[in-house]
Amino acid sequence: MAMLGDLQEFSLCDLLHLMEKGKKAGQLSIWAPNGIQRIWFYQGRVVAALAPEEKHRLESLLTRFGLVDEQVVSQLVARGLEEPLGRCLQRQGLISPVDLAKLFRHQLQTGLYSLFALESGQFSFLPNVPMPYREMTGLSKGATAAVLEALQQLKLEQQPEKDLPEPDSCFWRTSTELPLFKLSALEWGILEQVSPSRKLTALAQALGADLLEVRYACARLAKLGLISPCEGPTVLARSGHWELSKSIAEEVNPEPVRERLGARVPGLQDEGGPVKPSLVSRLATLLKGMREK
Repeated sequence: MAMLGDLQEFSLCDLLHLMEKGKKAGQLSIWAPNGIQRIWFYQGRVVAALAPEEKHRLESLLTRFGLVDEQVVSQLVARGLEEPLGRCLQRQGLISPVDLAKLFRHQLQTGLYSLFALESGQFSFLPNVPMPYREMTGLSKGATAAVLEALQQLKLEQQPEKDLPEPDSCFWRTSTELPLFKLSALEWGILEQVSPSRKLTALAQALGADLLEVRYACARLAKLGLISPCEGPTVLARSGHWELSKSIAEEVNPEPVRERLGARVPGLQDEGGPVKPSLVSRLATLLKGMREK
């Protein structure tokens, strides 16, 4: 059934929930200040999103990012597509799954998530329209999951960039237990690959994600207490016991531990004196046992 309305009366969250609940297939068009945004659904899942600017078309993204030669893309499109362009390129070994995921994320960011900042605007939904294979990566996302990710991003974007972690900063995971919070795919990726020796620039490259998105995601994960910035050799008081940060805990030999702790760690030294070798040795043994568990 075709629909026509205003976002003041029927919010974008409600629209996407309706798409997923009814397992709708078709095209949702939204009139935004920069033009008409188009989102396509299949069985209630988002399969493509297109901002009005030409530079956001999938063919343009493939060549602009240097992923596939422009002539190759043109030849494939000219022959006619019976499957998503991204899937066709991947099947021929011309593009990697990581790059496809990056392209789909770009589509969601520019063609869908940006719309959640709108307070009003006209929309229309046309069911059972032909699938836009030229704009499809072959990937999809549940409508409800897209809503949650978009709202998380909108909240984070209200945070000034100056308050975000620096690109060359490092984080470590504070717990190996599964989080109880709803996380996006990018946040899960960060949680799995974060390391005290890996800067955010390298982490973004490994995940095939935009660096600014990674910084926003790390800020949220840190706020949730799931990761913590590496700020050098610090000692944390927790539950009445002294624990070393992960960057220190990786050391298990007495000499490196003594060098990194220095001579001013409470409980490990005499007042005004150096760290006792016996205490350093006991500490190293304790850390080694913790890492083997």
